[in-house]
Amino acid sequence: MINLKKILITTDLSEHSVAAFDHGFSLGLLYASKIYVMHVAEDAQPMFRLYGLDTVLRPEHHREIESAVEKLDQFIATHVGTERKVVPVVRAGVPEVEIIRFAEEEGIDLIVLATHGWTGLRHILMGSVAEKVLRGSTVPVLTVKPIPMREEIVSKEDIEQELHIR
Repeated sequence: MINLKKILITTDLSEHSVAAFDHGFSLGLLYASKIYVMHVAEDAQPMFRLYGLDTVLRPEHHREIESAVEKLDQFIATHVGTERKVVPVVRAGVPEVEIIRFAEEEGIDLIVLATHGWTGLRHILMGSVAEKVLRGSTVPVLTVKPIPMREEIVSKEDIEQELHIR
């Protein structure tokens, strides 16, 4: 039997990432899960990286982390509200590495993240955090397409035409 005690919802603080909230919170409500909302501050990476272990942050990066904490708190207040209890988490580093590391450290049962829906050259150049988390995580991952992307893929007209309603 599946029991989702801890759910991690990730965000890059973009409107696209809000898509993961609905799914994560719905599952969290169903399973009475503890919900973590995580943002990785890419600009505040450690000074040295040795065999995947982080070392000391530069002094200016502490300000970037403080700023990221404030931005995440504001993002949560705007998109989640105060009635839902969440645990905000900010990490510094490479998003896919930090997401996987946190999930393993905290015993997360499910990672929920939104995809940006990039294709073609942009996908090749920018990569996909969702894809890297999906491939590298031992924890189950639920990826969610943002609503505008879902609407672009399948429209009402497509469904009507396919079902011969018109």
